[in-house]
Amino acid sequence: MAIMRYGDWNPLREIAHLLEWRPKVWSDWGMSEMRFPAVDVEDKGNAIVVKAEVPGIEPNEMDVELHENHLVIRGEKREEKEEKDEEKKYYYKERTFGSFYRVVALGQEVDPEKVKAEYKDGVLTVTLEKTETRKARKINIRT
Repeated sequence: MAIMRYGDWNPLREIAHLLEWRPKVWSDWGMSEMRFPAVDVEDKGNAIVVKAEVPGIEPNEMDVELHENHLVIRGEKREEKEEKDEEKKYYYKERTFGSFYRVVALGQEVDPEKVKAEYKDGVLTVTLEKTETRKARKINIRT
């Protein structure tokens, strides 16, 4: 898994609006579009924590990148199952494959040098520390 920061030009900024496009037909049928991986984004004050559910996908099958204030999670899953039983005379084979790509807008500047990614039990957790200028601070009110 690689975490990297690109230069000033961010190709994702230009296509971010396209990635958020939803087919109108889903809402017309009363259905919601399923997005993979499902993500939770939480502001912890000093950091933003992004949790992505990626069951069955190993860390070496994913890439995590930081593009300014966008976190990009992408990968590919390939799985093949095969069962044979000569006595019962059946043969079963199934292949599952596909790639995924998810852009998470962070909404705040984060320090690219202080990004941590962990994977446990099918959940990818990325912790992004905010830059010093973007951290919330309490302002005392004088009377």
